Amino acid sequence: MNSLVSRGFKALDYSVLSASSLLVPATQRPEWLREWRSELWHVRRECLPCCGFSWEAQRGVTAFCAGAIPDALSLRRHFHVSGGSPAVHGSAPQCVLWLATLLALCAVLARLLPGVQTELESARYHIRPGLILIQNAAITDSSIPTITPAQFADWRATRQRSFDAFAYYRTLRDTAFLPAARPTKWTIAHATLNLFPLLDLPVKLASPMPSDLPAIVLSHHAWARDFHSDPRVAGRILRLAHVTGRIAGVVPEGPWRLPDDPDAWLLEPSSQMAAATTSAPGYLLAHLTPFGQAEMIGQSVPITVQGPSDSDSDLAGVSFCPQSEDPWSTFEFALFLALLALPAVTSVTLSESSFSTFRPGFKRRLARWLFLAAKLGIIAAIGCYASLDLTYSRIDIASPWAPFVQLVAGFVICLFGFRWAVADQRQRCPVCLRRVTHPARVGIASCTFLGWNGTEMVCLGGHTLLHVPSLPTSWFGAPRWLYLDHSWDFLFANKTAA
Repeated sequence: MNSLVSRGFKALDYSVLSASSLLVPATQRPEWLREWRSELWHVRRECLPCCGFSWEAQRGVTAFCAGAIPDALSLRRHFHVSGGSPAVHGSAPQCVLWLATLLALCAVLARLLPGVQTELESARYHIRPGLILIQNAAITDSSIPTITPAQFADWRATRQRSFDAFAYYRTLRDTAFLPAARPTKWTIAHATLNLFPLLDLPVKLASPMPSDLPAIVLSHHAWARDFHSDPRVAGRILRLAHVTGRIAGVVPEGPWRLPDDPDAWLLEPSSQMAAATTSAPGYLLAHLTPFGQAEMIGQSVPITVQGPSDSDSDLAGVSFCPQSEDPWSTFEFALFLALLALPAVTSVTLSESSFSTFRPGFKRRLARWLFLAAKLGIIAAIGCYASLDLTYSRIDIASPWAPFVQLVAGFVICLFGFRWAVADQRQRCPVCLRRVTHPARVGIASCTFLGWNGTEMVCLGGHTLLHVPSLPTSWFGAPRWLYLDHSWDFLFANKTAA
């Protein structure tokens, strides 16, 4: 039994050392692990008894193994402070990795924020163009119903040249009897069957419905509020006032809003709707033919119809399709503005000059431009997701301020991100794309016009020196690269092949 316990603790000690070695930089990990394992062998030999088992001795050995964790952390900190490996420190893959990590965080946050998901989902659905709301010309408020079922019947029965389809609905404020909940007041719309095909809006969560009961379509708001966004809501029976129907699906959320914003639509045949005995007015939607669209004046079209007493009645067809801002279009405009403003905040030239003949080849120059393009592309993606996160984490998608906030956030993030990318590119070695480090002041300010005065930085790979003038002059205005030949190799003990 003691032998089994001793072997178990031995495996635990070696596991602690192996886990601690993961904290050590990869280049020093094998040597570090060999040294600690050899020390552990001596400690176990000195502390543990030759036969039997001692808990006190085993605690000492385990405490020794636990000391490997702070040692590994200390070595890691020293490794980073001293500059680490020249092949890793400030390298292009490291830069892309950090940017990709930031992009992943922004994308995950956008995935988790319900406001962002609602906005992206709603951007997929837009009301069919060419739709108008027909109402009394004397009424300017589109939320006031003005068309009676009898007028709708006349419109359906009359041959039309400017319209090719009609849909009608009227709303009532009545009681909805919800399952496992108290009855609540809903705005219920009695609508024709062709309402949603006319709007060209798909009904989500739809499933084949039997024709024994009228179909009910829920608004996205009512579905989320009263059914807690249950994806299995389709097919349930629901009673609205004195009518029992079957839920056919949920209308998608979007920037569009039908007049009176119903909570549910009870779909009925057009003939039944036109033959309704009630005189309560409703809303008449129509789709314009190309001839009808040519008659539009701005966002409306004048309509004159003959009344029952041979008198003309003035109606108006008003376009109710909202001019909503697509979040992708908003960001594209912000990106365009950032690119236009970039030359105003920084120099976009990456010119370099050198009197040396040691210049990188075509592949190196191509890699440099591809690296810059990768940085700009990732920063643009970060700006897209970050602007969505900042905008729709607190602001409702229907707010008129949302596109403005997204535009400003995307513009600021892209502008300063691009500025950093260009500035970072100027300080990267054209050969290995590592950032130059160890700045050193050269010259004095009084000798600016007689000698060189500025800062020199060196590539850790031993490829180049970067000369940055402290005061641009006519003969030395831009940073210059000096390409180092093999005679400089003795200064770089850790120089690796480019």
